[in-house]
Amino acid sequence: MANQDQQLDNMFREYRAACPEVDASANFMPGVWARIEARRTTEKWLLRWVHSFASATVLVVLLLGIALYRYPNPLPQRAYIEKLTDEISEDHFLDVAYVAKSKPAQAWGDR
Repeated sequence: MANQDQQLDNMFREYRAACPEVDASANFMPGVWARIEARRTTEKWLLRWVHSFASATVLVVLLLGIALYRYPNPLPQRAYIEKLTDEISEDHFLDVAYVAKSKPAQAWGDR
């Protein structure tokens, strides 16, 4: 038990020797606040850029929303598959000569 107490005392002495003494003068708190403010100034410019970028993004989204609301693009009246089926009528679909004249699809290896 006495050996453990001696080891603990040695550890505390080494810790005190490794750590500097805290300045308990009248300038202690102003010095601490000066260090805190120095760290905050590096964060302030980043926060300004983030806030301005976010504001610009909101403005662009609102302007695009207003533009799309005022000038909507008409949706196509017919689907893509309907346009394809218009090109091939039922008569041509069943006609073997039409199928033979049509261009065959190329595979990747044919290129």
